[in-house]
Amino acid sequence: MLGHAISLLVLAMLLAVPARAEPDAPLRVQLLWYHQSQFAGLYVAEARRHFEAEGLAVEFIEGGHGISPIHELQEGNADIALAWLNNAWELSAPGSRVTNIGQVFTGSGFVVLCRISSEVYTPGDIEGRQIGVWKLGDEIVIREMLRRLGIPEDSVELVRQQPNGADLISGLLPCGSAMTYNEYWRVLEAGVPASDLVIVDPADFGIPHIEDGFYVKTERLQDEAFREKVVRFLQAARKGWWEAEMAPTLALQTVPWSIQELDRDHLRHMLESVNALVEDRESFGRFDLGRFQEVAHNKRIHEGKAMPPRLWTHDIWNELRALDGHTAALTPATRHYAASAVDLMVFKVLLLFGVVIYALSGILEGVKRGYDFWGLVILAFLSAVGGGTIRDLMIGGDQLPLYYVKDPVYPVAIFSMVVISALVVSTREGIADTATFKTVKTYADIIGFSMLAATGALIAVAANLAWFWVPVMAALTCAGGGMLRDIVINQEPKTFKGVIYEEVAVVGALVFLAGLLLANHFEESPVPVYASLIVSILIMILLRTVVQIYGIRYPSPRSRAKPGGHGSLPAE
Repeated sequence: MLGHAISLLVLAMLLAVPARAEPDAPLRVQLLWYHQSQFAGLYVAEARRHFEAEGLAVEFIEGGHGISPIHELQEGNADIALAWLNNAWELSAPGSRVTNIGQVFTGSGFVVLCRISSEVYTPGDIEGRQIGVWKLGDEIVIREMLRRLGIPEDSVELVRQQPNGADLISGLLPCGSAMTYNEYWRVLEAGVPASDLVIVDPADFGIPHIEDGFYVKTERLQDEAFREKVVRFLQAARKGWWEAEMAPTLALQTVPWSIQELDRDHLRHMLESVNALVEDRESFGRFDLGRFQEVAHNKRIHEGKAMPPRLWTHDIWNELRALDGHTAALTPATRHYAASAVDLMVFKVLLLFGVVIYALSGILEGVKRGYDFWGLVILAFLSAVGGGTIRDLMIGGDQLPLYYVKDPVYPVAIFSMVVISALVVSTREGIADTATFKTVKTYADIIGFSMLAATGALIAVAANLAWFWVPVMAALTCAGGGMLRDIVINQEPKTFKGVIYEEVAVVGALVFLAGLLLANHFEESPVPVYASLIVSILIMILLRTVVQIYGIRYPSPRSRAKPGGHGSLPAE
């Protein structure tokens, strides 16, 4: 009794939060389903007056059987809809475009439940049967799952099911759409034993599914007043979800559970499951482009469907982060495209080319000094991956294990270059001294330098380093290996004696950063990021070529004092 009284007292204190401003006209929010713990964060935000503190009056519109949140939004019956991406993708059309302004769930709770007592023992037994669906986008996931199971779509009938797993409980349907935080518990609470259930999870088949997110009509984002309002809405909703996670027992007090006469234990199970799916406080509202690109790839390849324009935006989330005092030079979209570029095949080919060319420079240095095969191998590896090794050790995290340890292609290519070079030099004595060979080596070195410098800059951006580390990592990637090689052969690095080298990498990296700042304004396309990378490579090739042709140097103090003496530059 005392504990209950204390809980009520705490709840009363939480509710006693002064309003910051007079509320605006009510903001109508269409929920995805009936009132339940799935939306506890919103109820908490309302009870704790977070919306009121942001100058907002919010009206929650209950969803339910046969109600599409996106359709209600498009019809003008709501200002914001809580919906699934699949539903938004299917219904977004010219004249009624919708845009995701903030994501609530970072994971998926969607599964297909089947009854063993209905003679469904494995996922393959779904063929020839009925599956209950809600028509909220779940049917799209199920069709993709059938395709991956090799089950003909026309052999399965998708029928609209009753809410809350009723058709599964009664045995009317052998399978049905279910949420791990609702229908799964409903079925168990109704007396169906867990041993009678087969859980088919689309995630097991590599099918991404983006669930609860806030959507608005795209055209309304042109209205600055509306944009400001939804930023404030997202701010208040975030506080509500954070508090729902911190105090779930109190959060349950805010759920209008009496409407459906839901069991409190069921609401508690639901809230615990939902809290595990909600984005953390730092990321709440951010639309996950990695998962989205997986969805888009599936739809483009298997369904032949192009992405509707402006289906998502980070603009609102960026403004929310600005309210927190967290501003960044590069947007999440720009950083994501930079990180994804590292995995592109063309990028890997460019990196491999740069590595092999730098390995060749080390090999030729060893040949000139009369080193044996083992000496050539050591100089080749130091030259090729030395700079990248230092860079990745400094960055840590996802850069470890080192890229050439994770991918055997790089050491195999370096070793192959050593073998080929050794054979060529042994069969054609003096080839390394010919003018043609030196010219090819020089310009191959220029191209390899540019590739590796661009690689260093791109990896620094992908690793979310501060902007000033980007040129540093670019210079280190292309110069670090040469310096390590020079230390091993007891030679002073030429770049310490007036040779313009790392400076070109720094300029190229700064050009790349400038291009990324422009790319911030094109969040829906990775092309500006890729174009920035290509431009930076071309500029570095141009600068290195000009330096090489005109022999441009900057003098050191000793070379000024004694030209041609001890301080003069060695030949390249």
